[in-house]
Amino acid sequence: IEEYKKTAKGLVDYNTVEVLVDASDLNAGQKIFEANCVACHKADGGGGIGPNLTDEHWILGGGIKNVFKTISEGGRDGKGMVSWKSELKPLEMAQVSSYVLQFQGTTPAEPKAAEGDIWVDDALKASEDGTDNATEEAEKTVVSNN
Repeated sequence: IEEYKKTAKGLVDYNTVEVLVDASDLNAGQKIFEANCVACHKADGGGGIGPNLTDEHWILGGGIKNVFKTISEGGRDGKGMVSWKSELKPLEMAQVSSYVLQFQGTTPAEPKAAEGDIWVDDALKASEDGTDNATEEAEKTVVSNN
């Protein structure tokens, strides 16, 4: 059972979510985004009511785990994004989270000003530095936006 859980995409949660790279998952994520997210984030991720998803600033943290958690649990109390866990299955949240991360570094037509803090994935930073802990679970490093 434990071995099955490791590879069962449908059983994904905040602790086990990883970036999905298969075209079928990203296409599914795009459809979910277009159906549910464009009203606040625009089709190109540039932001409107919701924040810009193309820059390196994140209100609730970037990276697959934080994006998945924000989609699942919603944003800040009384403000921001609603929880989608009653509308989307865990796999669908992983698919749309992976799709959202593809907006990073793109140039939207009308980008909303940056909000939140710069987010750097320690695992990615470690792999760029050539250190050995690149495969360990990512921790977030927040750099002040001031």
